[in-house]
Amino acid sequence: MKYLYSIIVILLLSSFLPAQQASDYFPDQTGFTWIYKVTPLDSANNPIISQTLFRIDSFTTNIEYEDSLANEVISKEGTAQLINLLPFTDSSYYYFNGPYGNEYVNVGRLELFLTALDSIVADSNFSFVKIFRSFENWYSTFRFDSNINQKYTLLSADTTVVINGADIPLRFEYNAVRLDDENLDTDIGSFLCKKFIRERGISFLIIPPPPLPPIPIPIAFFNDSIWVAENNWIVQSILPSTAIDLSLITGDTLTIPGISAIITDKITGIKNQIDVPKKFSLSQNFPNPFNPETNIQFVVAHTGPVKLKIFDILGSEIAVLVDEELSSGNYNIRFKAEGLPSGIYIYTLETGKFSLSRKMILLK
Repeated sequence: MKYLYSIIVILLLSSFLPAQQASDYFPDQTGFTWIYKVTPLDSANNPIISQTLFRIDSFTTNIEYEDSLANEVISKEGTAQLINLLPFTDSSYYYFNGPYGNEYVNVGRLELFLTALDSIVADSNFSFVKIFRSFENWYSTFRFDSNINQKYTLLSADTTVVINGADIPLRFEYNAVRLDDENLDTDIGSFLCKKFIRERGISFLIIPPPPLPPIPIPIAFFNDSIWVAENNWIVQSILPSTAIDLSLITGDTLTIPGISAIITDKITGIKNQIDVPKKFSLSQNFPNPFNPETNIQFVVAHTGPVKLKIFDILGSEIAVLVDEELSSGNYNIRFKAEGLPSGIYIYTLETGKFSLSRKMILLK
C-alpha cells in the first residue's frame, strides 16, 4: 500500500512542476555560433563524403520580424578552404512562447526542389515556388509538450490550380511530430535531444461524390528529422532523398537527393591565410534547370591551368569541359547533357590550389 501512496504523491507533485520551456533549448546570448558538417545523400540515402561542405550559423540579434520579436540566425555554406571568406547569405527566425518553439517557415532550401517541379510542369502561369511562398508564416513547429508520436497539423489548405489548361485540386500541408528523446554523440559532446520531424508536402486530391471527403494522393513530401539539445538548439538535421510523383499531373517522376547536417567543433582544412584571387569566380549555370544545354560562366584572375568538370550526385566524373591553360578573363562554356538522365549534377572549377562548385538540375 505504501508504494501506491508513493506513486500518488509523485504524480501530484509532478502536476505542479513547471512545463518544459522551449527557450531552454536556445542559447541565451547573441554571438553563439554553430558549425555544421553538411553532406549530400544519394537516392539510397548514403552519404556522399566527397561533396561534404560546411555551414556556419550565428545568433546575431533580437529583431522585430513579421510582427514578432525574434531571434535572428544568419547562415553561410561553403568548402573548408573558402567558407571563412564568404558572406552570410541566409537568415532564420525563431521566437519562444512557453513550451512552443516558433519558426518563420519559408521556402528556403526547398526552392531548388520546387524549381525542379516547376520545370517539369512547364506552365508559365503556375509555380510551386509561388504557392509555397504564399504560406510563409510563423508556425509553432517545436512543441515540447506534445505527446510522443502524435502528429500535429500546422497548416492544411486545399485549393484548385490551373496547370496546362486543366483544373488540378491540390492540398498543401505542414505537419510535425515529436518523437522519443534520443541520445546523440557529436564532435562537441553527447546530448539528450528532443527529436522532431517536420513534414511539408503537396497532394493531388481525388474528389469523390458527396458526402465523401477528398482523397489525398501524395505528390511530394519533404520530411526532415531535427535533433534539438538544451542550450544548443539544433545539433543535427537530416532531410532524406525525396520521391516526387507527378504521374497524375504530367506523368513524370523524379527523386531529389537528400542532405544531412551535424554539428562539429571545427572546420578541418582551414588555413589561417588564404590568398584567393580577387576575380576567381564561378556563376550559376543558365538556364537552370535545363534540357539539354546550359551555359556555365566563370572568371579567371591569372593565367594558369584551369579545369572545369561535371560530376553526378554520387561523385562520379561525367565530363571534363576545360582542362588547359587559360589567360585571365571571362569565359562562357556551353554544356550539352545529351544522353544523361535527369537529376542534380555538380560542376567544379579548379585553378591552381583553388576550387569552386555549384549544383545544377537536368530535367528531361
